[in-house]
Parts: sequence; structure tokens; C-alpha cells
Amino acid sequence: MNSGVSVNVSSLPSHAADPVGAFAREIIPSLHTQLESIAVTGSCLTEDFIPGISDINSVFVLREISLPVLDTLASMGKRYGKKRISAPLIMTQEYIHRSLDVFPIEFLDIKLIHSTIYGDEMFTQLEIAKSMLRLQCERDLKAKLINLRQGYIACAGKKRDLAELINNAYPGFFPLFRAMLYMVQINTSPAIRKADVLSDMESTFDMPLDVLKEIDSIRRKRRGSLSLEQVRRIFNEVYRITHEFSLKMDKLSL
Repeated sequence: MNSGVSVNVSSLPSHAADPVGAFAREIIPSLHTQLESIAVTGSCLTEDFIPGISDINSVFVLREISLPVLDTLASMGKRYGKKRISAPLIMTQEYIHRSLDVFPIEFLDIKLIHSTIYGDEMFTQLEIAKSMLRLQCERDLKAKLINLRQGYIACAGKKRDLAELINNAYPGFFPLFRAMLYMVQINTSPAIRKADVLSDMESTFDMPLDVLKEIDSIRRKRRGSLSLEQVRRIFNEVYRITHEFSLKMDKLSL
């Protein structure tokens, strides 16, 4: 580790500051000629982080992406993966600005939830078109319906597989919901904390979301004793609200 590398982790929660700081200080000397920025993103910056379950996510902005750069990062993957540091997103400034119309939901979520710990600030001033958000929200909700249907069939009535399908689908609702709130709220930034996002979605779109609150409670308490009928009920509710939101996106005008 190069202790002389300057990394600002002061804004990170304690559970992220040490592993992220160690990771960044080790990798920066190998990438410094190409590296423009490192930003930490996602739930590790919020109250929704669940130790042992949630991952620590980051974005590296480089001048140029090459195989040696990827090899350098890959060489550290196993060691830091044990500390729940996910493989970072790798991009260039050019890629960011060429992709805002393709991945507006993902870039909005990075814009809303990030902390730059090294180099230049890349995300705060991003301009994201609501029209592009609407298209991706509609597309992603319909894709989510397809994945839920196919996943349900593939589970073949197995409780554990069905529970995993639900658990994997759950996190993806929140970038979608923040994008939907961003589209309809005036002069207000979408909520960050999941409980606040769900509350705002219920009041804004007149849709009870008790099932997502229930899933969050199950994840936090790590309950594994649900019956097959309980898991089927949760799946049915998740599918129903996904369908309802897809219909609302069809009708939304900006």
C-alpha cells in the first residue's frame, strides 16, 4: 500500500471508509497516469447498508481503458471481494456523455448517491433528460415483468429459488423509483433512503407498497423460515405492482 496517496474518505460511513481507502491507495499508483476520478456509489453511503449483505460499489473514470488496466483491477478482485468491495464500474468521460441517453436511470442514481474520494468531480453536474428516463423506465419495467415470469417458471415451485428470485429483483426497484419521482416532482430531488422512496412513491403514484417494505424487513432480519405459500404471495404482489407501474409509465406524459 502507498500511504502517500491522497484519498478523501472522510465523507464515507465507517463501514466503508477503511476498506475503500485501502483499496484506493493500493490501486491508484498503478493507474495514476490514466486515472481521473474515483467515486463511491450506492447503498454503502446510506442508512440502507446491511453489513454482510450489501456490497460497496464504485466508479473509476479513466482517460483510456486498456486490457492492462483491467488486469490490474482483476488482480485485486478476490482479496477485496472478501471485504464486499464489488468490481468497480470503469468508464471514460467520453463514455459518460455518450451514454446519458442510453443509461439515464443508472447515471441519475450515481448523480444522486455518490462521494468522490479521488480526483475530479464527474457526476454532480450531469444533465439527464426526463424524456430519456421515461423511455428507460417503461422498458425496464416491462423487462422486469418478463424476467419475473421466466424466473417463476424456472423455479418450478422451489421455495428457495423463488425467494432468491424475489431477493434479486428487489434492489432494482429503487433506481427505477427515484427516476420516476425525478420525472414528476417539481424542484425536488428524489429521496435517497429506501423507506422515504417507498413513502414518496405511495403518495405520488397512489400505490401501496407494503410488499416491498416486507421484503426489506425480511432481508434485514435475515428471516429464512417463510413457507412456500408466503413466498408465493410475496412474488404475486411484486409482480402485480411491477405490472401496475408499467401501465402508469405507458400513460405518463411529461
